[in-house]
Amino acid sequence: MSNKIIKYLTFFLLLAFVACKEDEKLVYYDKDAPAPAVIDAGTVTVENFAGKSVLRYNIPVDDNLLYVKAEYESAPGVGRQAKSSRFTDTLAIEGFAAAGNYEVKLFSVGKNEKESEPVTVTVSPLTPPVIDAYPSLDIIATFGGIEGKFSNLSGQPLKVILMMDSTGNGPEFMQSFMIDNPDAKFSIRGLPSKSLQFFAYMMDRWGNKTDTKTFTLTPMFEEALDKTLWKEFKLPSDFQNTYENNYPGYVFRNIFGGTICPWNGWDQVFIPNNNSLPSTFTIDLGVEAQLSRFNLVPWWWFLYKDHARTFEVYGTASRNPGDDLTGGDWTLIGKFESWKPSGDDPLVVTSDDQNYAWPGGESFDVKSSEEQPNPYFPVRMVRFRILSTWSGGFMYSIDELSIWGEIIK
Repeated sequence: MSNKIIKYLTFFLLLAFVACKEDEKLVYYDKDAPAPAVIDAGTVTVENFAGKSVLRYNIPVDDNLLYVKAEYESAPGVGRQAKSSRFTDTLAIEGFAAAGNYEVKLFSVGKNEKESEPVTVTVSPLTPPVIDAYPSLDIIATFGGIEGKFSNLSGQPLKVILMMDSTGNGPEFMQSFMIDNPDAKFSIRGLPSKSLQFFAYMMDRWGNKTDTKTFTLTPMFEEALDKTLWKEFKLPSDFQNTYENNYPGYVFRNIFGGTICPWNGWDQVFIPNNNSLPSTFTIDLGVEAQLSRFNLVPWWWFLYKDHARTFEVYGTASRNPGDDLTGGDWTLIGKFESWKPSGDDPLVVTSDDQNYAWPGGESFDVKSSEEQPNPYFPVRMVRFRILSTWSGGFMYSIDELSIWGEIIK
């Protein structure tokens, strides 16, 4: 075997050996080195915020320093730690259950895990966001269920845990909601129209819990209207054509076809070919009913882009109504606006936005308003008037429409 071949073999053997060792990290430190220098207490400053404090300090000049560690209790008996690398002079102390004064011990920790003597600092975090938001937590009865809200000015993720006692044997878990929107809203539908006890408390990501509020509520009766009885009732000023000639999936009857277009799907939706807004469409419900709620599922492709943002709904008991919305057969049921959990920017669509609007759709309750003090009147026909989209464009889409109410005849 030539020397050249032997060199190549040796080289490849060395490569193989290194590859086998690539997961083994070589850490160079002196296990006998003393603990790093103590943090100079005179350099430590404290800035207090809601539920947390931020410490700043001079980083000890010590080659053995690996990180700075804080030990503290965020609540009686609840110990926590926070760490910051040797390259950072700031340390966040978080998760406090209440406002007050707390002792924090700061340690310098070496590469050999030896700790310096502690420096004790007092921090005074302000009222945590979960405690601040709790008084505003409220739940009311609505059609087919309950709806709740609270003010979350901090914008921090806060969880609401809902329970219900439907048997008299005590509360049972229903559902939880994690919300970071300042204008926090949540709802549960599909409940019977009888007196029920509900229980709600709040919790932050650190596990800090509030007290529990109790609500005795009676959801208002409603039932889903049968879509198999619906049909389009075309009026002269309604949209005049759709994309159905070129795209068979985009036809009006898809709006009540009972099928949600799957993610990455391109059919079973309604897209009118409009040149401007407002745009109207009319449906014969097949029954006469007092309406309580609408649910609109936007097409996933136009989620918070070209799905309807503001719209009006009109109703009439006539089976052959005229076209004029003012002074004719039609009466306003209500004006509605779509809500976006992350805020008003249509260019930002978060997972919270998606989960709120799709595929379950967004519900709009019929409520008394200045424009319509008494919206609960019998209707046979409903007419939707789309006023604007989230993107500001003239084209809109609707994947599925559902309507609830109380059937009169």
